[in-house]
Amino acid sequence: MPHFNRIEHPILSVEIGGGSPDRRPSSFSLITDEGFPSVVARLQFPADETKGKSGDLVTVNMSLGDEEYLLFTGEIFSASISAKHRILSLTDGYKKLCDTPIIAAYRKEQASVILQDTLDSSGIGDKSVTCPSALIHRFSTKKIPAEYIIRLLIKALEEHSHMGLRFFFDEKDKFHFGTDADTGKNDGNVFEFETEKNIFRKGEGWIEAFPMPIRHTQEVKVDGATLVTRRTSLEIAGKNSRLKLWLREAS
Repeated sequence: MPHFNRIEHPILSVEIGGGSPDRRPSSFSLITDEGFPSVVARLQFPADETKGKSGDLVTVNMSLGDEEYLLFTGEIFSASISAKHRILSLTDGYKKLCDTPIIAAYRKEQASVILQDTLDSSGIGDKSVTCPSALIHRFSTKKIPAEYIIRLLIKALEEHSHMGLRFFFDEKDKFHFGTDADTGKNDGNVFEFETEKNIFRKGEGWIEAFPMPIRHTQEVKVDGATLVTRRTSLEIAGKNSRLKLWLREAS
C-alpha cells in the first residue's frame, strides 16, 4: 500500500509515434470520471516542437522517485498552437467506438453476444468484460456509432434489473465493461493520503494532493478510511503539479 510522505516533483516521459519528442513536455493533464466513458487528456510542449500529428500513437509515463507509472496510452486527436505552446489533445480507444457506425439487428440474443459483436466491429481486442447473462428479445437500431450501441445495451440490461454498469478504457487502453463488483472499475495500487502529510487541501468529498497514478473507481485510503474515487483531475507541470480527487464511500 504505497504511502508517500516526501514531496518529490514528478517527471514526464512521453513517446509519440514510437519515438521521443525533441522537446520536453511542459505539462500533462488528465481528467477521468466514473460517469463518462471518455477521458480529457492533453499534452503541452513548447511551440517549436514539431513531432505529433493526428493519429500518432502516444504513451505518457510519470517518474516519481525510483518508481515509474503509466498514465496514458492512446493517440493524438488533434494538434494546435496556442501562444508559446503546442497543444496535443489526446484520445484513447473510445475514439474507435465513436468512429465505427453499426446497424444492430438482434432478436432473442444474449447481451454478451451483442457486446462482443460491437467490440469486434470496432477493432477493440484488449478487454476486461463482465456482461450479465440476459436474453434481449429485441435489439435493433439505425446506423449509429458503436459507443451508442453500448449505451443502449446498458439501458436494455437495466430493464432486466442489472444496474451499475459502465464502460471505459484504462491507462493501458484496455476496454472495461462491468460494475464496481467486477471489471467496471480501474485497478491499481491503493495509495494512502493523510492530512498535514501529503494532502494539500481538502473539503467535503474531495482532497487535493501530490500527483499519483489514480483514475476513477480506484480505492484510496484517506486518513485511514477506505474510499473510492468518483472523479480525478491530474495536472503535471513541474512545481505546479497536483491531483484532485472527488470521493465516495466504498460499496
